[in-house]
Amino acid sequence: MLPLTPLGPAFSASLAHAASCVGERFTLPLPSGGMGHGILLRYDAAAFHPDLFAENGIAIPDSVARSVLKRQADFFHGRLAARLALRSLGVDGDTVIRIGDQREPVWPATITGSISHTTGIAGAVVASSSAVPGIGLDIEHVVSADAAVALRGPVVDADEQAVLDTLFGDDPLLGLTIAFSAKESLYKALFPRVGTFFDFDAAVVQYVDTASRTVRLMLRTQLAPALPAGTCLQVRYDLLSPRLVMTHFA
Repeated sequence: MLPLTPLGPAFSASLAHAASCVGERFTLPLPSGGMGHGILLRYDAAAFHPDLFAENGIAIPDSVARSVLKRQADFFHGRLAARLALRSLGVDGDTVIRIGDQREPVWPATITGSISHTTGIAGAVVASSSAVPGIGLDIEHVVSADAAVALRGPVVDADEQAVLDTLFGDDPLLGLTIAFSAKESLYKALFPRVGTFFDFDAAVVQYVDTASRTVRLMLRTQLAPALPAGTCLQVRYDLLSPRLVMTHFA
């Protein structure tokens, strides 16, 4: 289980709607030997109001302002988590994290990071770009049976599904969610190097080690000169609760 540390009363006192938002801190080991600094926020979306953007000094893009309240709540808490994570690195937390051409967050020049959110929880992780060129974070509730029908095929092929069935035969929805989330984290981490969109079929699930909670993915195609076809990459996963998956890759 990922070690989580409550942010404490200072966090609650600084937040306009502290009663409906609980913060936790975590760290992730990086291949370079450094650490990624992460924040999780658990919140009540029903308590959200758009005024919270201004009250907490968080910019709201026009595209988000025109969206439904759930999208606004998710965006707000994701950006709030990113602000707190940046402060862990001594970076000005008021830095505006813009939305890039591929809807990716645009970080300060010396930082690499990732943001994820799903119903009721948002997270962000950041690291120095000199320590690691890319980092990915994804949080997912275990998918429903109906959603699984739409995901099988686009996310995993028949061979990958066979691997998951062997390891998660008693809980196939958990296995599919882990595979989906692992590929999302991989995409977020590799995008700064690849610079363009690539789909789920660019990487194949070879194995999931449920003891060490790692997913081994192999690239099917070359994504960059340093990422040729056949490259194997290990994505870590944790269960924040029995039905809530978080994956991360650096």
